[in-house]
Amino acid sequence: MRKLTGFWRHVVTALSVMLVLFQLYTAGFGVFPDIVQRSVHLFFVLTMLFLLMPANKKKKTDTVPWYDVVLSMICMVCTGYMILIYEKILWDPSQWINSFDKICAVLLTILILEGSRRAVGLTFPIMAAFFLFYAAFGQIFPGLWAHKNFSFNQIFQNLYHTTNGIWGQMVGLSAGMLAMFGIFGAILSVTGGSQTFIRLAQKMTGKAVGGPGKVALIASGLFGMVSGSAMANVVATGTFTIPMMKDAGYSKEWSAAISAVGSTGGQIMPPIMGAGAFIMAQLIGLSYLTIAKAAIVPALLYYMGAFVALHYLSKRLKIFGEGCKEKIRVIEFAIIFVPLAVFIAFLAVGYTVTKAAFYATVVSVIVTVFSFAMATKNPAQTAKQAGGLCMKVAKSGAESILSMAGLLAGAQISIALISQTGFGVKLSSLIMSLGGNYLFLCLLLSMVVCFILGMGLPPTAAYVLAAAILAPALISLGLDPLVAHLFVFYFANFGAITPPVCAAVFLSSGIAESNWLKTGGLSVMIVIPAFVVPFTFAYNDALMLSGSLMDIVLGVITSAIGVYFIGLAIAGFMKREMSLIPRALMFVGGIAMIVPHMMVSLIGLALCIVAFVFCAGNKKQLKEA
Repeated sequence: MRKLTGFWRHVVTALSVMLVLFQLYTAGFGVFPDIVQRSVHLFFVLTMLFLLMPANKKKKTDTVPWYDVVLSMICMVCTGYMILIYEKILWDPSQWINSFDKICAVLLTILILEGSRRAVGLTFPIMAAFFLFYAAFGQIFPGLWAHKNFSFNQIFQNLYHTTNGIWGQMVGLSAGMLAMFGIFGAILSVTGGSQTFIRLAQKMTGKAVGGPGKVALIASGLFGMVSGSAMANVVATGTFTIPMMKDAGYSKEWSAAISAVGSTGGQIMPPIMGAGAFIMAQLIGLSYLTIAKAAIVPALLYYMGAFVALHYLSKRLKIFGEGCKEKIRVIEFAIIFVPLAVFIAFLAVGYTVTKAAFYATVVSVIVTVFSFAMATKNPAQTAKQAGGLCMKVAKSGAESILSMAGLLAGAQISIALISQTGFGVKLSSLIMSLGGNYLFLCLLLSMVVCFILGMGLPPTAAYVLAAAILAPALISLGLDPLVAHLFVFYFANFGAITPPVCAAVFLSSGIAESNWLKTGGLSVMIVIPAFVVPFTFAYNDALMLSGSLMDIVLGVITSAIGVYFIGLAIAGFMKREMSLIPRALMFVGGIAMIVPHMMVSLIGLALCIVAFVFCAGNKKQLKEA
């Protein structure tokens, strides 16, 4: 983003404050009609996006060129015009009010795609260009893919005049729930959440074997639940934990991999899970708490595998921690955990995510201002600090909304065209055809598509597209909608650490100055169980805490034991270094124990026991690391 000064800095600050106040007001006191709510939201978002994000990141970043001022003004006109005419098109979207209406429809579509290019890259403009061409010239496509051409009016009236197009569900989520959650996350971050989580992690595991690495995993996981972004998490916590790990004796690659793994896992770990889980709740019509309950065991297995591998690697390297010498004050705990408790409590009693985040934000401000008052005991100084806090939250919250809205608005255009042309249904049919209607093959194909989407998109955007394209195919094969969506949600998130394009790994490698490809390989190796678990709950939802108590207990226990042995195999060390054969037996046996079949699990357990006994009786001495 541009680092503006002078006049433009004041303009962006004013827009940020107005955007945050608008979102707070509508979250607390009720939203406007859909198109109005979303138009006002994009009015601020697109205007700020062109003021803050340069067309070319190599350009000078402290001024706003004239053409971006013009683009910002066009965005204001196009979104503002919709607010004026929405009542006229409400009853008949298939009419043009006048020629200016047509111009606004085309210009706003182009500007949203340009804004998404600046926010997340070329993926959405390229996809949208393809689907626009596909919608207009469907008859030239062969076989399954052919369809009757849509006219200019049909395409752009659908995009501009209805809630199936630009003003659709993704922008609706951005304009309501996700914007409020972005503000809530911003206040937790501004009030020192990442530092508190790091010190808390140091208190919990700092003196243990591999203390610095475990601190990084815990801190990244805790902060990642709130931030909802693996990349933001790496920057917020990795800046502190990666140097700490390197100083303790971990290699550059291991330090970067641990940070990337911990940061990515925060997005699948309840009770918050970032933005993706809230989107899922809206898409499949379930409460967020239902999704959090289903996600808890797989998320714990993700971190368990990472902890086991890290623990035994640290034993091999003889790395121990020093703990936290700083005392964490009660008010520091309160600033972070009281708002989180309020958020979860409001969800538990049936409030919407938006309303829960609103009240949690209000409580967070109150607790933080109280901490200022306790520290200064000076009303004037407290008021000054409170004002500074509100300005920081407005700026940070607006930036969070900006990045999320930019990618969701771009995604919405592609999703609208996918729906209009029936492309998603056709792709689902193709996946089922290639998979021969065999669930396992279709799951494998879906996993690959998720990784491909995750290469060029943030995890939330990858999930949004995967949910539109892949989830219907999996549901048609008999999967429960929650299982299908969680499956694509997990693999869309894992794209952040899966080479060849792995954004979380790129960032952590940059901080650690490590080889990114080796770091990506280590990241995948650490969380190998996580790549098996989604296939497991696709066949047996016991890991989602569904079914009989006996099935749940057996499923959780066998999976946990399997994950433990996979972690041992990855580390290659118990009391002494392990040779290749027992490591391979443990690895294969561990994966077999995660498979939801009793006989396979028993064979896996036998392999693991044989390998374990072999290692326990082997007198081979530890090699110097």
